[in-house]
Amino acid sequence: MKRRASEPAPAVPGCAECARLRNEKRAAQEEHDHSRALDCRILLGRHRRDVHGVAR
Repeated sequence: MKRRASEPAPAVPGCAECARLRNEKRAAQEEHDHSRALDCRILLGRHRRDVHGVAR
């Protein structure tokens, strides 16, 4: 059984850093770089929490 990591909420509209992290995650997934994709999900979650005050 394949397990998928939970996805963070979408990028905050108009935020360049959110968009950059989402694009980086997508690119990593396309390249099957699961470690980098996970790093991007974590960084996006932290960014959303710290900068936008949005929990997951």
